[in-house]
Amino acid sequence: MNQLIGSAQAFSSGGPGKGMHCRAITNLMQKNNFVDGASAINSHFSDSGLFGITIEGSGSHSQDLMMLAIEELNQLKESIDDVELNRAKNILKMNVLMAMERTDDRLEEIARNFMTYGDLTFHQYCSKIDAVTSADINRVATKLLAGKPTMLVTGGAINMVSSAADVSRQLN
Repeated sequence: MNQLIGSAQAFSSGGPGKGMHCRAITNLMQKNNFVDGASAINSHFSDSGLFGITIEGSGSHSQDLMMLAIEELNQLKESIDDVELNRAKNILKMNVLMAMERTDDRLEEIARNFMTYGDLTFHQYCSKIDAVTSADINRVATKLLAGKPTMLVTGGAINMVSSAADVSRQLN
């Protein structure tokens, strides 16, 4: 889901290797001139995690920005085109493999995974990524978005943004 949404800033919205086909660019930056930046956020742990979206733009478009973020998250519950899914998988595999280039990093990752899971090694990452389906993403997104959202809104027009309860209803 993180790779599908990706990341984009107004000063650098594309180019080779920059995820120019991610949703942050194609759905948010290219279609809405008031979006200055957008990206997925993802932190995961063995027992919990945090996933979401950040979106930046002028305070005069606060409500529009919130609606775009909600819409983008809700689209993760819909079927994902094979081309888009495979592109995201390939970017993720490239990022994982590049992060494992150094021997020290590989050893640390192996040790962390052995302590957490008992046998998962970085050699299995690519096959596990390849096994992810659109239905898997839809199922996880549906479950994830069913909970109470955590929101942070900053700027001069925060009163224009929906409440957390309203956002929760729109995500369900």
